[in-house]
Amino acid sequence: MALPPSSKYLQRSADPVDDAERESITARLNGAFEDGRINHDEYAGAMDVVYDARTLGELVPVVERLPAPQNDTPAIVAQAGPPAGDVTESRNLLPLAIGAGVVGVTLIAVLLLLVVMLFI
Repeated sequence: MALPPSSKYLQRSADPVDDAERESITARLNGAFEDGRINHDEYAGAMDVVYDARTLGELVPVVERLPAPQNDTPAIVAQAGPPAGDVTESRNLLPLAIGAGVVGVTLIAVLLLLVVMLFI
């Protein structure tokens, strides 16, 4: 698959390859090889290119042939709450209501006490 013109491998082809980039592509190659999406010869050839490359542009042939990750679950799906259709337990709001009532009664009592003290 051809890379889009906005790809960093095309836009910044003369930039040097850093260790993080090598590790990222190596991890993708390892995953593709483990899943059987590339064979041993493709894997070995790609790894040679990755570790011989000095610039991002030299990685283009590897990145273009690299298969997309299989069953890649977006992060937003992976961190969802209960499974679809499951209803979570409702919260017990009684303690909150009692606490709000106690605070309200206390404030009214303090205000009444202040009014009595001011006018007597």
